[in-house]
Amino acid sequence: MVNMDRKRLLLVACRVFERELEVLAHSAKTEMQIHYLEIALHQQPGAQLRAALQDVVNAVRVGDFDAVAIGYGLCNQGLVGLQPRAVPVVIPRAHDCLGILLGSTKRYLAELEREPGTYFQSCGWIEHLPADRTLRPLAAGAGLSLNQDELVARYGEESAQFLMEEYAKFTQHYKRLAFISSPIASAEARARQAAEIAQQQNWTFERLPGDLGWLRRLVDGDWNEHEFLVLKPYEKVALSYGDGLIAAEPASA
Repeated sequence: MVNMDRKRLLLVACRVFERELEVLAHSAKTEMQIHYLEIALHQQPGAQLRAALQDVVNAVRVGDFDAVAIGYGLCNQGLVGLQPRAVPVVIPRAHDCLGILLGSTKRYLAELEREPGTYFQSCGWIEHLPADRTLRPLAAGAGLSLNQDELVARYGEESAQFLMEEYAKFTQHYKRLAFISSPIASAEARARQAAEIAQQQNWTFERLPGDLGWLRRLVDGDWNEHEFLVLKPYEKVALSYGDGLIAAEPASA
């Protein structure tokens, strides 16, 4: 039976949060429906993520839900220009998923200050990142060989050389792999995978305890102004150069 006193929430989320949301959904204070978008959108220009989110928002009709929550950070500015239609849209004021999984932007930035050459990983990234579309360090642990002979056989000599050079450029400034651990069933196995990646890259490995408080407040409808932007219909997301990161501005009709 639907509890009419609880907000009806459509959560549009990246699959990087899938396991954490499975945990939180059982005790959410909203009547929540989750719509996942594929993590591969992170590898595309921000306009493609915005278009995918806008399609979902546009499909919501008055009376379907009380609000649409966005389970993304700013993510390559993919949220800039997003506009509510029938109901408000709620967005975390986060740079990306990492700050959300750590519980705050302050903690995320503190970890980067402590070690600027940090490559962050989480259960969701390891589980869902499409290794054949990226040359991130995760590739070695997720099935994409970084052996040049195998790359030559798969892509040809010229492309293989280019891929190896780009991979070297991408990884050269990293010194630490920080695995954000969440209270989910697969955390130990994913942590072992992350440690193996760090060893392969000759990086130090550190396991950081995750904090699901920010994500919990999103799904519970506990939207304080410091952590969330609540957009009304006929507003759109704009960049803010203050602490709020994003802001509402009038949208054209």
